[in-house]
Amino acid sequence: MDFGFVTHAVHANSRIVYLVAKLEEDGHTLSVTGPPDGSKYPPGPGWLLVVVGDVPSTGMKIMVGNGEGPPVDQGAVEK
Repeated sequence: MDFGFVTHAVHANSRIVYLVAKLEEDGHTLSVTGPPDGSKYPPGPGWLLVVVGDVPSTGMKIMVGNGEGPPVDQGAVEK
């Protein structure tokens, strides 16, 4: 989850991506598959929450990828 930011009464860049999670056989380890690519959730900071039976966990701040933004198409910017 990315809570985004607010400026001039406009809330921008918020998003939520539901991830696939699997409880491992030891019963104590949760494996989570990250976003498939940067179009679903771009690299950068986010929050990870586990929800079980409609009850969310305490959020944990994470870094998706290396934190660098996706490549910019300079040709599109110049037009």
